Amino acid sequence: MNERITFISAFNDINLEKINYYIKQLDDELCKVPFGKNVDSRMEADTLPYHFTLSAWNIEDEAEVLNGLSMIEYPKLGILINDIEIMNGKENSYVLCFGIEKSEELKLLQSQIYKILPSEKYNPESFSFHITIHIDKDYAKIISMKEKLLENFIPFELEIDKFGLYEIYPAKLVKQFKSFINDKDYEEISPTAIVTAYPRIFTDIPYEKEIYNWLEKHCNEKVTLNKMLAPEIESRYKLINKLLDKYGIKQVLELAAGYSSRGLIYSKKGYNYIEMDLENVSKNKKEILQSIEKNIPKNLNIISGNALKNDDFKGIESYFKIDEKITVINEGLLRYLSFNEKRIVAENIHDLLSKYGGIWITSDVTPKKFIKSQNKALQGFNKSVSSITSRNNLNDRFEDENHIREFFGNIGFELVEIHKFNEMKDELYSINELGIVDDKIEKTLEDAIVVVMKIKK
Repeated sequence: MNERITFISAFNDINLEKINYYIKQLDDELCKVPFGKNVDSRMEADTLPYHFTLSAWNIEDEAEVLNGLSMIEYPKLGILINDIEIMNGKENSYVLCFGIEKSEELKLLQSQIYKILPSEKYNPESFSFHITIHIDKDYAKIISMKEKLLENFIPFELEIDKFGLYEIYPAKLVKQFKSFINDKDYEEISPTAIVTAYPRIFTDIPYEKEIYNWLEKHCNEKVTLNKMLAPEIESRYKLINKLLDKYGIKQVLELAAGYSSRGLIYSKKGYNYIEMDLENVSKNKKEILQSIEKNIPKNLNIISGNALKNDDFKGIESYFKIDEKITVINEGLLRYLSFNEKRIVAENIHDLLSKYGGIWITSDVTPKKFIKSQNKALQGFNKSVSSITSRNNLNDRFEDENHIREFFGNIGFELVEIHKFNEMKDELYSINELGIVDDKIEKTLEDAIVVVMKIKK
């Protein structure tokens, strides 16, 4: 019978794989359950995933604990695993564990929990976080295991955005708690939609001049504009359209749609088109469309939402026919998100496509070499973008194609097509309009890509 409840980190598969990379180097049978827990078999009771603990209480306090934990806003956390350690356990046992570098954010979260639901063993002033690997009474065995792990150990980072309350032992999940996503944290990305709207006026894409004229009159965003970005933006736009036409799926969700005219154009072709963006952009977009088009198609819906929020995705479903596939599109979103945030968006898309079927078309996986090419072709561009948003970090870019496949493969996607921007070179109006003949710009079109993904069978 379970006697305790424990509140722990809930690592996703990507982070668990980082832990398992080291765990699988040990040939011994492992057990994380402490001695003296009134269980018939420690091995059988060891059903908790790898985790670090924030607190634990008696099971009779479960209702009070659930209520208290529901009052807390949970942050997205990053931790550094910096060592392999041995601690003293109960009944003369030894705990082999991953050491966690001190984190003020983690301590703050534990302090909030302790203030509402005190449990003296988990007093943040004296508690050290760790991830248990194995508990044993054989000290020589524990030492041997530690030495084995240290042979190839390199400190590594883990990300957490979910936490779980479990009854123990064996483990039974009571409730999962997710990090709170605040739209205001992502509003600084919105001005980049104006940065890309300006170069489109030098293309032959319909409605783009009217859209930018409205933005120029009504928006006070101080952004640096660069018309030499036009070939890149035009090729990205037209390549995505080409793939959208190829697959012929008539239901489309465009995430972070910004001020693009694609939704208006394709809804006029009979597509059921949903654009989702943060509230300030969606509000502007509706006013723009009303100013340039008297009869906005009924099958074009502009809705407010955040691509990181699963609940916002669920709200989209009312706009779609359940028996028809969906194409999800995004261009210029993931590049501004951390890898943990990219994963959240990808998981939301995976959930949607698992229900409806279809594909995901995105240009937001372009690898680091493109940014380097872009910096040479458009000197100062990325520096100016970074002055608009702090979310223009080279560390948040994919390394290469293998990195892309591995990242999305771990979530459940497979890449079915990869296309370079330069496939559209002969269709770029902006090259003739601006008189651009530049090897450096052509190199950016060579390095930038659009991919098509679908869910693994």
